[in-house]
Amino acid sequence: MDFTLSEEQTLLADSARRYVEQTYAYEARRAAVATGEAFGAARWAQMADLGWLALAVPEARGGLGAGAVDFALLVEQLGAAMVLEPLVPVVAAARALLAAGADDALIAAVMEGHARPVIAHGDLSAPYAATAERHGAGWRVSGAASLVLGGAAATHYVIGAGTTAGLGLFLVPADWPGLGRRDVRLTDDSLGADLTFPALELPFEALITADGGAAWREGLAWLQMGLHAEALGAMDKALWTTRDYVRTRRQFGTELATFQAVQHSMADMVLEIELARSILLRLLSTFDGDSFDEASLDQTHAERDRMLAAAKVHFAKAGFYVGAQAVQLHGGMGLTDDYVIGMIFKRLVLLRNLHGGPGAALERLALEQRRGEHLAAGQRQMAQEAL
Repeated sequence: MDFTLSEEQTLLADSARRYVEQTYAYEARRAAVATGEAFGAARWAQMADLGWLALAVPEARGGLGAGAVDFALLVEQLGAAMVLEPLVPVVAAARALLAAGADDALIAAVMEGHARPVIAHGDLSAPYAATAERHGAGWRVSGAASLVLGGAAATHYVIGAGTTAGLGLFLVPADWPGLGRRDVRLTDDSLGADLTFPALELPFEALITADGGAAWREGLAWLQMGLHAEALGAMDKALWTTRDYVRTRRQFGTELATFQAVQHSMADMVLEIELARSILLRLLSTFDGDSFDEASLDQTHAERDRMLAAAKVHFAKAGFYVGAQAVQLHGGMGLTDDYVIGMIFKRLVLLRNLHGGPGAALERLALEQRRGEHLAAGQRQMAQEAL
């Protein structure tokens, strides 16, 4: 695997870094949070103008045709600023919609910034958040989804619901009658949403696809991958902010950076971040690019699911460690919301605990391991019988 960035990828990362430095300083984020806004409409329009919302859309559908690596490079830079805009949830939903065969008008609206669909994911350990049955000329969908990322800023929700034919994907406007939404302030001051829909009456055309299992997993995979890239950016920001602090803070007449214990802590932070970066690169190698056919998606799901679970476990450990060390080295000021380090730690704790945390990821990893062992045993049995 070639780890060298192309010229286009370098320019993408540099432009995202400049955007963050010029328009998304920590004080600007705090001011946005104080207004109670779920996202900034002007900033979202800028992201659309920069082509970020079209980045992961294939050229055949009017997008830029970039892959998961390009998206991760972009999101890593935005993760350093802990952006409030739901770029990762919306792009993940767009990938699910693309895989489900959504029409061009919807995809175009997403790329232009007019539509902000997000996946009503709920608990990742469950295959879906709702059930659906035919009702009259349409559907009745029942279920709930908690802590939906980007849910407070969404214009539409992609709901996965079990039907008699499989997993159906439904596109529901955020203001649809019968859809209950409660916005919740998360640990890092961003807004999510809890959704409830005990008996949601939908027209027949709300169903995007009746067989959306692969598309659902595609969207969730992009969501998790994007969150890991965000965490990497936040950890990197914590590292360099702490480096600058210990170089200027003086104790006993000398810089903190000269103390051996501080140097060891900083070295451990670097090690955890680089391990996380390596795991993210391995995870990115399991993403398929623009291929949405069922056979291709199914072929990569097993390996990708294993890597997603493994990445969750390590990022949970690394994020908490790096954030905690950064706070420790800053002392009391590291605990305050007035300083960026405290909020970075909160963001990393939120990412650690999302979707069941590392414990649920370990359970998924063990399940995939047992499935692999069962498959291998079956293949050995078939080989013996053939002999």
